[in-house]
Amino acid sequence: MKIGIVGAGMVGSASAYAMAMTGVGSTLVLVDYDPKMAAAQAEDIAHGTPFATPMTVIAGDYDALE
Repeated sequence: MKIGIVGAGMVGSASAYAMAMTGVGSTLVLVDYDPKMAAAQAEDIAHGTPFATPMTVIAGDYDALE
């Protein structure tokens, strides 16, 4: 299941981290008006997933939410 989070600020990134650690889905997409922020948060979260359930964490735009 793909999960999309719009907004990679404090709440969005904390929610994404919790979902990645619990393995809720298979793919997690972070979207933000600042693409560099979304990419940085996605990389940080992806670095923690090898110690939890495998999940793909990426940054994208609204098209990636399909």
